Amino acid sequence: MFAYLFPTKYWLLIGPLVTLILTAVALKRQSSKLPTDGGRAFAVDGASAKGKPTSAGIIFICVMFVGLGLFTKITWQYAIMYLCSLVAAVFGFLDDKNPWPAMKKAMTDIFISLGSAVLASFIFTRTIDIFMLGISFTIPRPLYIFLAACLVWGSINFTNASDGVDGLCGSMSMISTATFLFMAIMKARVTMMNNVMLYLLVVLGVYMWFNVHPSTLLMGDSGSQAIGVLLAFFAMASGNPFAYLIICLPLILDGGSSLFKLAVCRVTKKKFMSQIRTPLHDHCRKELGWANQKVTERFTLIHLLIVGVYVALLIIQPAA
Repeated sequence: MFAYLFPTKYWLLIGPLVTLILTAVALKRQSSKLPTDGGRAFAVDGASAKGKPTSAGIIFICVMFVGLGLFTKITWQYAIMYLCSLVAAVFGFLDDKNPWPAMKKAMTDIFISLGSAVLASFIFTRTIDIFMLGISFTIPRPLYIFLAACLVWGSINFTNASDGVDGLCGSMSMISTATFLFMAIMKARVTMMNNVMLYLLVVLGVYMWFNVHPSTLLMGDSGSQAIGVLLAFFAMASGNPFAYLIICLPLILDGGSSLFKLAVCRVTKKKFMSQIRTPLHDHCRKELGWANQKVTERFTLIHLLIVGVYVALLIIQPAA
């Protein structure tokens, strides 16, 4: 709004700063009104989260959208895109408040994924550039919608399953978002999505202040599901959605291990990966004896190494 009424380049600095302050105040003052975590029955050390305020995602996602609305120029297409992630946050909040049956959660995930995919097929280019390989091709809209829906669905569930250790999901989400933003800047892709990435980094940074070990606040499904939708959008906006497989690889391996194990067991009706606990952060805590802080620190280091190598290859690729 202000960006239209009073055009100035300083909104790039003022907007994120005001959003940071608003997020800090909102999380501090509104956390007591959030539902409390009931403790995950099958998670390692799940009881330690019991009683903590959860679903903080509904707060920082809403504040993020307020900041974007006040200090950036929003098109109606992007407004609808924001709505997709906000719907995911609301559904997650309702689930945090009164846990939903598995089938209801699955159907809402599919609904969000399909809606997001259809929207993405009209907003983002369907011409895919795989930068390092020098390959470019256009995907037909029906196939793009199918693949985009799979990406959004997977991303929602990867981030959701990874949210089990203080600071883990938040730190990996920030690293992934920062990498997508760097790619956009490096490839001179100046779009509204760059603002979304910047503002997400701001609100996540504030949330992490409360979520570092020992945490006093949890993002809950409202945060992890909304972030999952946004990360999928970031990948599609980059012009190379397949980059998600590298940039978000630790999230995929951690959260996706649970989905993969469950799917194989249900299809084959046999035990699979019985010696490995999933998500992988639970395996590291239970079987390897890593403390919560060590899990977050080591997963973060691994993530930084992966994206560091990827970014380095992108930088040197033109000279190759």
